[in-house]
Amino acid sequence: MHFPNHLSAIFLLPLMLTLITAPESPAQGSLDINITNIKKNSGRIVVEIYNSKADWLKTPFKKLELSSNQDSQTASFQVPYGTYAITVYQDINTNGKTDMNFIGIPREPVGFGNNYKPFGEPKFESALIEFSANSKPQVIKLYKPF
Repeated sequence: MHFPNHLSAIFLLPLMLTLITAPESPAQGSLDINITNIKKNSGRIVVEIYNSKADWLKTPFKKLELSSNQDSQTASFQVPYGTYAITVYQDINTNGKTDMNFIGIPREPVGFGNNYKPFGEPKFESALIEFSANSKPQVIKLYKPF
């Protein structure tokens, strides 16, 4: 089928404008986090990722809750490639927060990016991971500080 030149331009012009003006979306992928050492059938697993130091431990960029019906679980986040700090905790009593003792030490199992184990308040920089197209799944082992 052959269109006269002026009809071809009518069909091609909107397509060309769409391609030229379409905003470029940042490259993204599936950030997979394998959580191990789960206390089976005890509450929920809460996985949070942060993309800003200002929001660290306050307002996660993304959050996911998983069941504790297995020894390990995988959280998957569709996010742009970049740098993220990761926190994981097992909310055993399902009250929506990490329970702390009187001096601020978690009483429920926790984990951080890089399997970082803080002494004192967790630091954003220590829990940071680089996420790119070549990244392998992160493995975070839950532990109970005391």
